[in-house]
Amino acid sequence: MKKLLTHTLIFFVLLSASAALVWFMPGTYPHDLAALVNKREMLKAKRHPCMIFIGGSSLLTLKSRLFEKQFHYSVANMSLWGGLGTKEYLEEIKPYLHPGDVVVVTMEYAADIDKDYIHFIHTNEESKKFFFLMSPGRHAREYLEKGNYFDLFKMVMELSQIKVTSYIRNLVTGNVRHLFDSGFPNYHKEFDENGDRTKPFTIFRPLNDTGADFSYPDNKNFLFLNDFNEYAKSKKVRMFFYFSPFPIGEYKANEKYISAFYKMMKRMAKFPLLNKPSDFMYPKEYFADTIYHLNQKGEKIRSAALIRMLEKTL
Repeated sequence: MKKLLTHTLIFFVLLSASAALVWFMPGTYPHDLAALVNKREMLKAKRHPCMIFIGGSSLLTLKSRLFEKQFHYSVANMSLWGGLGTKEYLEEIKPYLHPGDVVVVTMEYAADIDKDYIHFIHTNEESKKFFFLMSPGRHAREYLEKGNYFDLFKMVMELSQIKVTSYIRNLVTGNVRHLFDSGFPNYHKEFDENGDRTKPFTIFRPLNDTGADFSYPDNKNFLFLNDFNEYAKSKKVRMFFYFSPFPIGEYKANEKYISAFYKMMKRMAKFPLLNKPSDFMYPKEYFADTIYHLNQKGEKIRSAALIRMLEKTL
């Protein structure tokens, strides 16, 4: 029995040492959310003042260069996926805010008024993993302070395993030149220097997520926006919120819920709302593959409209 325990201890020591070695080595993570690492590095490198966009995939095709040209800010499009918690994402960008910066936030309607999706946002493990990669030191301290030692060990092991998968794939394919890249493999082919998606979404019919069934908003799900706004003001940073694009038919089917959300935001928000939901209601012909993703025609209109809205407040 003693021999078994000794061998088990040696095994875990070697396993931990191997995981630690992999953890500190540079490498990519073959998972879409690993782009969070690249976007963090992009934000850190931006000159200030900077205009920072936070949202889900509905923002990925934003024409950031137009905003740079119009407002003379550098632009960091930090958007990626609606399943990431906006509250958690805003926490991640706090260390990189500077006086004079502008933060523009949006949340797709599923993340606002779909109870099941809101529950998913706050319980899915993928977000936790890749937010951990954005600020590993801070998150590790939080685990240790709460006594969640096993959870911390598990997190490091799982992320290390993902990185090892990337090493193996690069070695097998002979892609040694990119063996020690960071973040998402081939990030710079998928995103431009501002974090915009380089390729438009594929056109697909019928649109995915058609027939969304929403519910009335819960005020407590959005109080964090006021908290972040207070923090932003203390750093001399301005925050704005806008309501995302949505197909006209889906808007009409859920109008009572979207209207309730708008009224609630007008009552509780201590930051400017750039638009009304109806301002960004477009025909389905302006959407690509889902009710949240604009095609090139729709994006051209949305970006121009958002620039006009910001012009009125900046």
